[in-house]
Amino acid sequence: MQTIESSVLRISISEKGAKLVNFIAQNKQTDYFKDENEQKQLEIIFKGAGQGKNLADILPWTVVDKGDSRVSLALIDDNSSYKNFPYHFEAILTYALEGNRIDIKFYLKNNSHKDLPFSLQFLMPVFTGWSITTNANELELSRDDTTLTLDSAHFALTAAHEQVKASIDQASLASDSDEELTLTLTLS
Repeated sequence: MQTIESSVLRISISEKGAKLVNFIAQNKQTDYFKDENEQKQLEIIFKGAGQGKNLADILPWTVVDKGDSRVSLALIDDNSSYKNFPYHFEAILTYALEGNRIDIKFYLKNNSHKDLPFSLQFLMPVFTGWSITTNANELELSRDDTTLTLDSAHFALTAAHEQVKASIDQASLASDSDEELTLTLTLS
């Protein structure tokens, strides 16, 4: 488990699946991913188009950079993943804190000589009691005196059945190219 913090937030990331496990406001010591009975987490689903397996869960993540307020984990194809998804790729997922904001950056590099079809989703838990407002490229959750805003120019943001989904479906990355996709969570 990797823990990073800013003056406002402290988060913990599991190397298994690169999942954001704890999302804690320092001043209240409130974990927004935990209620009385359950610890939830932000899950990453990275699949090749038409593939059923979540590569983010079946391949190992390795910590490649760590500071007080950021951590980066790498995911690289291997022989077993190549058999089911015949592409060479590397992904780097970075969680970076700045004050009351978490920037989640997913860098994907296609090392193949053909276009890489993929889908990417971040699934964030939402416990009962939060009201949800959707705007263009932004989703706002409110409860009591707390607001959590998710925004991204890259992901479609939707809310349904106790979770928020940031997703890119049926995307393609050109051969021998790379792209960085960002999702930002701001707590106020």
